[in-house]
Amino acid sequence: MEHFSQRAFLLCLLAALLAVPAGTALWSRKDTAAYYENRSLTEFPSLTAESLWSGTLGGDLESWYSDHVPGRTTLLKADTAVQLHLLRRPAVNEVVSAGDVLLPLLPYEERRAEEYPALAKAAAEPFARLSAYIQSYGGVFCYAGFPEQRVYFRDKYPDYLSRHETEASAGDGAYARAMAEAGVDFLDMAAVYDAQGHPREYYSAVDHHYHYYGAYAAYRAVLEHLAEKGWDLPVLTEEDLDFRELPNPYIATRNRKLYNLWPNEERAVIGVQRTPVPFTRYDNGQPSDKPLFVLPAADYLPTTYNLYMGGDFAETVLETGRAELPNALIFGDSFTNALETLLYASFNETRVLDLRQYDEMSLRDYIGQYRPDVVLCIQNDTFYYLGGGNNDVWEEP
Repeated sequence: MEHFSQRAFLLCLLAALLAVPAGTALWSRKDTAAYYENRSLTEFPSLTAESLWSGTLGGDLESWYSDHVPGRTTLLKADTAVQLHLLRRPAVNEVVSAGDVLLPLLPYEERRAEEYPALAKAAAEPFARLSAYIQSYGGVFCYAGFPEQRVYFRDKYPDYLSRHETEASAGDGAYARAMAEAGVDFLDMAAVYDAQGHPREYYSAVDHHYHYYGAYAAYRAVLEHLAEKGWDLPVLTEEDLDFRELPNPYIATRNRKLYNLWPNEERAVIGVQRTPVPFTRYDNGQPSDKPLFVLPAADYLPTTYNLYMGGDFAETVLETGRAELPNALIFGDSFTNALETLLYASFNETRVLDLRQYDEMSLRDYIGQYRPDVVLCIQNDTFYYLGGGNNDVWEEP
């Protein structure tokens, strides 16, 4: 009888242990992404002899269960609400509530100021080679460097938190000087914005990008810079655009990490052309019907910076059929997205690459194949000293 009781207990325990993951599998309803965390969820692991032998199956199951446990999002949202509103922690989910803006929590360790000149010189060298190559066939190259949102609003960090001031001042300054010394045409957008009074509305309170007003100011600055070099390009003036504030909640990247619980009245803005310049679009080599602004299906649905061009693509081509205008190539990080909705209207054909994703050929070979008249690099300053991606611009033939 005692043996029977023990076996019955073990069977019940085993059934309970199996019921949890089985119930989780049914509850998860095959969800593949965590919206607020902006990432893919762990897939159910495959049962193989190798995973059993190596012992990785248990860890994989644990990761899957952690991602698919019933009520996971509700629990995480509740925890965020407690930390944000009840405990009033200065940083929640690695996001700092700094007055009227949200900023990332930064580590206290950062490079010393004296390290930057040598790093900047090395970073500028491949861009100098790229610029010389473009000039060799009669094109022009310009690098537009932007402050990231945390850099633009760095004065808003509480005094007891790191704002990476050395990176923002010594690092950015060394980079601009190194580019100039290497002969690279560098447009310092931080200096442009400062000359315009460092407007608050140029950058988002809840996203790591600029606001559309900052993108439009950058568009005008880039075209004015090209005009100084002799390029006579059509310009979308403020009279040509209808700036519209979207009704959708703008959850963006920072408030997204807080499950949209931070009080926020900011709305995304789009610039609709009153007389639109028609275009034919291709994404990653395939015809695309995506518009310049990809909007949610209903006004109550949240939106993010991905509304501009529909987010990042490895390659986007916009053709306007105006052969009298020059062709352009833009490459860089997601700061290009909002600019693309404006810049394409000033060129015949606009090609856009994100070298973090594009791997069909090297940038040098791509430029050699299409020979664009104007090549623009658009990057934010937190990428200046990172290797690879949109800094991987030169490969020896």
